[in-house]
Amino acid sequence: MSSKKEKRCFTIMIVPHSEEATFSLRLPLFVVQVAVGILVLGVAGFSTLGYAYLKAASEAQEAQALRELNRAQQEEIDSLAIETERMIDQLRDVDELVKFVTEKLELEDEEVEEVLENQSDSNSNSSNLRYNGYAANSNPQAMDLGGPLAFERPLEQAQSSGGLLERTAGNIQVLKNIVPDRSETLDLLGDYAERAKAKPSIWPARGRISSGYGMRSIPYGSGYQFHTGVDIIGSRGSPIWATADGKVTFSGYRGSLGNLLIIDHGYGYETYYAHLQDFAVNKGDEVERGETIGYMGASGRTTGVHLHYEVHNEGSPVNPDRYLD
Repeated sequence: MSSKKEKRCFTIMIVPHSEEATFSLRLPLFVVQVAVGILVLGVAGFSTLGYAYLKAASEAQEAQALRELNRAQQEEIDSLAIETERMIDQLRDVDELVKFVTEKLELEDEEVEEVLENQSDSNSNSSNLRYNGYAANSNPQAMDLGGPLAFERPLEQAQSSGGLLERTAGNIQVLKNIVPDRSETLDLLGDYAERAKAKPSIWPARGRISSGYGMRSIPYGSGYQFHTGVDIIGSRGSPIWATADGKVTFSGYRGSLGNLLIIDHGYGYETYYAHLQDFAVNKGDEVERGETIGYMGASGRTTGVHLHYEVHNEGSPVNPDRYLD
């Protein structure tokens, strides 16, 4: 029995190099087992702590990298947001100008559509942007020139997919495409305004038409002749008005037409005012629609007091009836 107990012990002997006595330590088996267990647990614990520390350090580095990335992205987002806001303001300004021009000209929807259809014809191969859900170039008359800003749909579409930066960059690209197109629309409306100002569109005098445009019998002889204008009967000395903005290119006496005024309105339009009693403007003067330019008379070869009025387009006389509103 005692031998079994001794086998369950460990003896540790310490033998010095000197002649001192040998020292021995006897440990029971379970003490050694406990010590080994503690050692194993200690090594495992330190290993776990080391692993946890290394993992935490790695996560901290990743977190720092993410913070740096987020900071860089936030700076880019802020920059894109500023650019987006600037372009939205620019687009709003252009829209307000388009609305102002449209209202100033008192354009009807059909007239605006005509201008935009011309734009569509010239830009048929350009990108198919969308305004309020309509294709800008395939159906430009669907644009609401005077209404709210018409870019909500593109922004919504851009935000439906992709990351924040991609959506913001997409919105900016949409705005960059819309602004020049709106500016072009404004330019077209401006050109339309100039053309509208140059187009004769009012009666040149108060009275009634006694002889129209086309073939007629010669009033002071026999036979027929082509009448290149209209004769408006009125009171002697009554005012004659310019029918559109323009510049006086002739003011003087010309044969059977008597006292004659010719106004060049640009865009191929000219108007003639003949048989005047007197002039209110001279050659080289700039005139505006409705401005008094002369007075009705009977100068030249005529049968009575009246105004002979002609409209020329691209150098040829045309029927003035279409220009009398």
